[in-house]
Amino acid sequence: MEINNNMKTDDELLEQFFSASKLDIEDNGFSDRVMRQIPQRAKCANKIWTTFCFAAVMALFLLFDGIKDLRMLASNFIGDTAGYLASIDLSRFSPTLLLASALILGTVGAYNVLSNQR
Repeated sequence: MEINNNMKTDDELLEQFFSASKLDIEDNGFSDRVMRQIPQRAKCANKIWTTFCFAAVMALFLLFDGIKDLRMLASNFIGDTAGYLASIDLSRFSPTLLLASALILGTVGAYNVLSNQR
């Protein structure tokens, strides 16, 4: 199966469409003047509010022992994953079949990776 390199990707088609219908509007520095007129007080208040909210969330996290909950979540996840992996019964499959399957999957994966690099 041969891939046609002359075909354009979706991104290239979108770029071509929007560049053809692009309309530049001169603002003569209007945007820069508006950004300079935003009061520094509002920017400072935004930083203070963000810091306050972050501190409140961290305080509630520590107050309600969030670290213990994260540890429990991690241990449950690891335990469930280990239990799932232990429940897989590989005795019905021969080692030759497993090796052949791994080689085929590896070959297909390598082909896909190498074909996408071109």
